[in-house]
Amino acid sequence: DALEAGADDYIAELEALDAEVDTTLDPIAEGDRVLVTNHEVFGYFADRYDFEVVGTVIPTGSTADGASAGELADLAEVIEAEGVPAIFADTSSSDELADTLADEVGDIEVVELYSESLGDEDSDGATYLQMVQTNADRIAAALG
Repeated sequence: DALEAGADDYIAELEALDAEVDTTLDPIAEGDRVLVTNHEVFGYFADRYDFEVVGTVIPTGSTADGASAGELADLAEVIEAEGVPAIFADTSSSDELADTLADEVGDIEVVELYSESLGDEDSDGATYLQMVQTNADRIAAALG
């Protein structure tokens, strides 16, 4: 049946992607596998690929909420203590708080990742497979 064959093909593509993401992220040392994200959307990724999310710019799952000055100051301390080199922000929401935090910490970059939506048709996040690999590439470049 064509539907079953299509599903089997896509499962094979997902398994190949998973292996490629493992290969991409493998050079990142265990102690460097820490993420600061702009909100709580990368937990599954972190669990699957052995990362720890040590903080989020927006402390709730809602991008409508914001962080207080005290929460940002606390997160800045965590970033400095952990030696985190990048804040990973979602392409589908504002980077304003992440940029503010990066300015406060200094010498840290804000790296955009795809999460809640795919990128434009001509982007490197136009499909789910591209989105996941692009995120892995960007994380590896920032932390590797």
